[in-house]
Amino acid sequence: MRQLLLIALSFFPLACGNTGTQFGDDGGVDSSANDSGLGFGDVVTSDSSGQCVNLQCQVVQCGGGVTTTVSGTVVTATPAQYGSPDPIYNAIVYVPNAPLDPFPPGVACDKCGTPVSGNPVTLTLSDVKGHFTLKDVPVGNDIPLVVQIGRWRRQTTISTVTKCTDNPVDTSLTRIPRDHTEGDIPHIAIATSTYDSEECILLKMGVAQSEFTASTGSGRIHIYHGNGTTVANAQPMSALWASDQVMNQYDVALFPCSSVPSIGSSPGAAGQVLLDFLNAGGRAFVTDLSYSWYKDGPAPLPSSAQWTTWGGIGVDPLPATIDQSFPKGQALAEWLQNIGATTTQGSIDLHETYHVVNGVNAPTSRWLYSTSPATVQTLSFNTPIGKQPSDQCGRAVYSNFHIAGGQSGGGTTFPAECDPNPLTPQEKVMEFMLFDLSSCVQDDSKPPIPPVN
Repeated sequence: MRQLLLIALSFFPLACGNTGTQFGDDGGVDSSANDSGLGFGDVVTSDSSGQCVNLQCQVVQCGGGVTTTVSGTVVTATPAQYGSPDPIYNAIVYVPNAPLDPFPPGVACDKCGTPVSGNPVTLTLSDVKGHFTLKDVPVGNDIPLVVQIGRWRRQTTISTVTKCTDNPVDTSLTRIPRDHTEGDIPHIAIATSTYDSEECILLKMGVAQSEFTASTGSGRIHIYHGNGTTVANAQPMSALWASDQVMNQYDVALFPCSSVPSIGSSPGAAGQVLLDFLNAGGRAFVTDLSYSWYKDGPAPLPSSAQWTTWGGIGVDPLPATIDQSFPKGQALAEWLQNIGATTTQGSIDLHETYHVVNGVNAPTSRWLYSTSPATVQTLSFNTPIGKQPSDQCGRAVYSNFHIAGGQSGGGTTFPAECDPNPLTPQEKVMEFMLFDLSSCVQDDSKPPIPPVN
């Protein structure tokens, strides 16, 4: 039996963070695939021949309604100087029963409800507090554990799982990776802005400084020089949207304030590049004066919302409401309250706000809005616009305020523009939205859909 156990365990890269993978997706499996596999806490007991395989053979039937569980909290990798790590909502947590496949590079379709790599023995999703409980976990030593949200993924090892009891694990095992040596990080492009230093949010979330490089570098976060920060050998931001070939190498593209070919008018050919990226499964986060990507972009992007002439609000702070009429909006309100970013659930004061959206057009989701004046401050929509949810692969977000506080002063070299303070409440909003932006795509009118195998 010991020999069989050692053979089974030899299939896994069990060292902490040793995934041996590069970032990408799991092959774009069609959502029509067999959905009779794993759900919340389900357990695989055999293969098609009726025989257990690898770690399946270490699942113990306890009886009396008792199971072997592993519990914990999925968190960011936030360094201590920026405060405590934040919990991550809607992360996939599982015990794999096979090696994880490397993610193929480039933009790809990632739909909720499709399989994850590694043929899980048991899996679940984290709740709004980041907490999870895995049921029917294999018993023994060196049990692999994976945490994943979209293309953030890290595999670690639980030294011992004791049968028929709960086995709490420390957050050192359940945080996302700091760099690509610890696991997988989305390939992100940022066209930098002096008004909205979003790269600093990623740094404070725990992404290592070494991951921020020019597009010719090996980092997972590529800096394109707009009117904000730069790094050695950075290309101008126009190089990012020069062609589908360039844009489609990324998973996520961030366009903070003023990171657009022409403010207040059509982005021209660059707009089609962004639309192609979104329709292929790309994710875009646009703020404030970069609104032209959507408002003036190629059809059907302008149909996403009721856009108006951009203008100031003259109210600071702006009292805003979090729309809790859909599951993820309710989760954002609860999450901000749980981490102490708001004092009243569903209400938040926003700074450096503007007005360019009067309302949203279904099925665009309204996340944050104000009533005096009446504005939409944050919205999201899935792409291709107009397709059924089962045929959508990409996601776009717009926030009509400066997400990141402080002006960097054009030309500052990263990370000199980043202040030493923890994330502000509205920066926490972006943190939540970034993880949601990175995650699998689904109909947001429904609760999160777990993977199946």
